[in-house]
Amino acid sequence: MILKTPVKNVRKHTELAADIIIWSATELNEAEVGIKKSKTKSLKDISFRNGVLRIPPVVIDDALESLYLNLIAFERFHVGAGNEATSYIFFMNNIINNAKDVSLLHSCGVIQNLMGSDKTVVNLFNKLSKDITLDPESSLNDTHFKVRAYCLKPRQRWRANIWHNYNFTNPWAILSVIAALFLFVLTIVQAVFAVLAYVIPPPSKGG
Repeated sequence: MILKTPVKNVRKHTELAADIIIWSATELNEAEVGIKKSKTKSLKDISFRNGVLRIPPVVIDDALESLYLNLIAFERFHVGAGNEATSYIFFMNNIINNAKDVSLLHSCGVIQNLMGSDKTVVNLFNKLSKDITLDPESSLNDTHFKVRAYCLKPRQRWRANIWHNYNFTNPWAILSVIAALFLFVLTIVQAVFAVLAYVIPPPSKGG
């Protein structure tokens, strides 16, 4: 089922659809986007609500490549066949940039990799997505806009920048950030006391 877009926004969504690229799974996680597996395996069961992106679980095996190549070809050459498989591959290729993204999706229950290394999964989706684009009428177009709008909120961008610039898997990085915050607070307190000492004169001796 294709989500309906208000008439006044159709042109806007159509013009921007090709330019809206969803962040990778790792970047979404850094921006406080929760990633969970959908309740069904339907390719259409991708949704975003209340900061949670739900993606249908998929088993990555040797048969997957030929299956999706056939589905993409069928949708391309048959009018009215829909765009679910093409849109799904486009989406997955966007959120999978490297092996870390695959590992994260695996930990969320979205991907079950039976092909060996995580890098193999990255290469698979890169190959499947060659020469395909997101149809402006795809239901995933709306999901892309919602996720992008959420990630561009100041709080999410600030948190993503912090996680991106500091390796929080390293305890020394965590300690360095805590120390920096402590020094920042200490500087503020010292500045406040300096201002108060200047504004409020000390009591005179002898009353």
